[in-house]
Amino acid sequence: MHPIFLHYPIQVPTKQVSDQPYLTFADQAYYYFIIPTSITERFALELYTIATHYHQQGWTNVTCPIPNVHNQFLTSIGKEKYLLCYAIYTDNHREEAAKLSGFHQIGFDYPYQPSTMNSYGKWNELWTSKIDQYEALYKQLYQQRPASPFIRGFVNMFPYIIGLAENAIQYMHIVEQESQFNESDQPSITFGRYHHDMNDVFIWSNQFVYDHPVRDIAEKLRQYMLTPDGLSSQGCQQFLQGYVSNMPISIFGWKLLYARLIFPIHLLDFMDQIRETSNHYSDMEELIENQSVYEENLRTFFYQIGIDEREINSIQLDWLLDV
Repeated sequence: MHPIFLHYPIQVPTKQVSDQPYLTFADQAYYYFIIPTSITERFALELYTIATHYHQQGWTNVTCPIPNVHNQFLTSIGKEKYLLCYAIYTDNHREEAAKLSGFHQIGFDYPYQPSTMNSYGKWNELWTSKIDQYEALYKQLYQQRPASPFIRGFVNMFPYIIGLAENAIQYMHIVEQESQFNESDQPSITFGRYHHDMNDVFIWSNQFVYDHPVRDIAEKLRQYMLTPDGLSSQGCQQFLQGYVSNMPISIFGWKLLYARLIFPIHLLDFMDQIRETSNHYSDMEELIENQSVYEENLRTFFYQIGIDEREINSIQLDWLLDV
């Protein structure tokens, strides 16, 4: 038995079924997940109310925090803090796009506005803050001697990353002037970095962010934009058509999505993952090669997804047009 169960008023599950991505136990239809965390009690309470909302709508595979015997969601064991969450497996054979649009629509009906995970309308300030942090890292690494191949690669690439980020922030100022909205432009429950979360057996509530739905669409498309077939691939086209047929994206939404794709989140995430190591230089070289493909997909973005740029009054980036 794991010691965390001593702190909860539940029947103790004895069958461990997995240790990835979190230590998982099962008891009949219920699955329990022991999730290391650094969030606050307030954040955990908001996750609980959101997960409960989804459970009430039939999405019982969303992981829901459980209060312990002290009526708190965070439990300390040694020096670590944990969330204990539960979920019930449900068999959902719908396509990913249909599931994601349905997930967003249920998020529209969530009756509260979270305070600890709210990124809606805050991309500019969040991006500016993120770049400030990386500029501090850049100055530190620039002075470092001796420098590993990775550090040299990061230092050389950083001005390019900053340029992209500044372009995205400038583009956001244009997007904010757009006045053509629809119902899909209200905030919903989204993911920090959407990949294929709707295809996972369980939906991890500790990844939730309160934001515009196109946050998830952009991160899904970002994966395609790093490949030569890009947005023209059958998988990408099917995903977009499946999503938009259930929940149309407004002119404002398309521009917001494009702004997010300009911001080099994938490059910054890569730096986050490996900046503590020095043996990923070959990965950086591949990333740089893929970025040229990414730029081409940015340049032809609206054409590839079948949107007439004149109809939505799209503003293209001058340096992309010169590629």
